[in-house]
Amino acid sequence: MSKGILVGGWEDPRPADGEISMLSSWVKATTNRKFNEFKAVEYRTQVVAGVNYVIKVQVGENNFIHLQIFQSPLMGNTIEIKFEGAQDGYKRDDPLEPFTPFV
Repeated sequence: MSKGILVGGWEDPRPADGEISMLSSWVKATTNRKFNEFKAVEYRTQVVAGVNYVIKVQVGENNFIHLQIFQSPLMGNTIEIKFEGAQDGYKRDDPLEPFTPFV
């Protein structure tokens, strides 16, 4: 039996796919930080009036950052993607949890 979408709640972590890799690459391109490695490994979503994402990205051997991104619903032909924040200092086994983004 497949699990339905839980509106308003955070889904369990899932392995990153192509869409998540594209979102995280977009964030990397919008920052002024340099990374030798930048690979999305897992993510969680929250369906609201759009979708919130929290993504775990590997930036070193056992160094990870967490990104938070909002994607609006499709409005005509437009989707808005907003980078809401990043936190670093994580390790592979640290839980992937939403955080209070910067404003």
